[in-house]
Amino acid sequence: MSVSLSSFQSCFVVHIKPVRVTSGELRDMLSRNLGDAARWIETAAKAGMAPAQIVWGQMLLEGRGVSRDAAAAFGWFVKAANGGDIEAKNMVGRCYEQGWGIAPNARRATEYFADAAYAGHLWGQVNLAQMLMRSGKAADHQRCFELFKKVAEQGTGKARLKAMNSLARFLEEGWAGKTDPKQAAFWYLKAANLGDHWAQYNLATILLACGEQQEAERWLASAVAISDNGFRRRIAPLLLGRTELSVRQHGLNALAFCAESGAIEDLWAYGLALDNGVAGTSDTKAGMRFIRQAASLGHAQAKVHVRHRDGYCTLNRLSDALGTFSRKMSHLILLKATL
Repeated sequence: MSVSLSSFQSCFVVHIKPVRVTSGELRDMLSRNLGDAARWIETAAKAGMAPAQIVWGQMLLEGRGVSRDAAAAFGWFVKAANGGDIEAKNMVGRCYEQGWGIAPNARRATEYFADAAYAGHLWGQVNLAQMLMRSGKAADHQRCFELFKKVAEQGTGKARLKAMNSLARFLEEGWAGKTDPKQAAFWYLKAANLGDHWAQYNLATILLACGEQQEAERWLASAVAISDNGFRRRIAPLLLGRTELSVRQHGLNALAFCAESGAIEDLWAYGLALDNGVAGTSDTKAGMRFIRQAASLGHAQAKVHVRHRDGYCTLNRLSDALGTFSRKMSHLILLKATL
């Protein structure tokens, strides 16, 4: 007896259960299959799914899996925001803040951040506080402090770390009351223990001011090691400007990490620091190796430095040779005189 496949197929009923996912969960799923992501997400975005509209906008903004189109990204964020999505409102605020796909507009950015913040969005609260700080109105400082404190105490992830650092800075500088280094250190320490390099650096500066150099240097070493080159370039001159030689060494280490990238300015900066002995004893041989590398890549100051250094070395060799010749001549003169 023959049985067709269709008779078996007719026995099965497939139930499809819809599942609600956030844009963050959607990004995680798609990161594992970026090749098909663009097609899936664009289709879902056009079907009106807010999480998909946000992720599609971010893909367009970053050029991830698709051609970069910041203006189109902004349009998708607006679509999702108009539907009430608070993450989308925060992203529209970011676009107005940074000028992504739209002309920068601080007032509009603040409005969108405020909408997201009042709805409980963590980054919306942090971004709103930062915008208010940038406005320069002292009357807003207390409000900023309260926003940062709320996220620092109740938030999660990177938003919480950002809030902890900002809250600590408020306490350190006294922007919303009296300065409170002890409480500032408390919040810096919480963020530092969670691996935030800015918190580790800021905590170290407080510890140095309190005379706790060994503990400060432990945090400086960690901050330099775990951070990115943008951060390292910012703190290197600050550390190299310190009076303590061992602290300057951390600045030199920051430049060393940067030089590993092979970037021309980093090669020059690290080579010059070694040559000048900014952290103690000069290491001209190693320094000139990096400076020559920078010069070979076209760095104008490095080229001049190499010419001067080579000229100086030539003069030294010539001086040594003349000295040797002079001594030999003196010896010959004396020899003739004795004969």
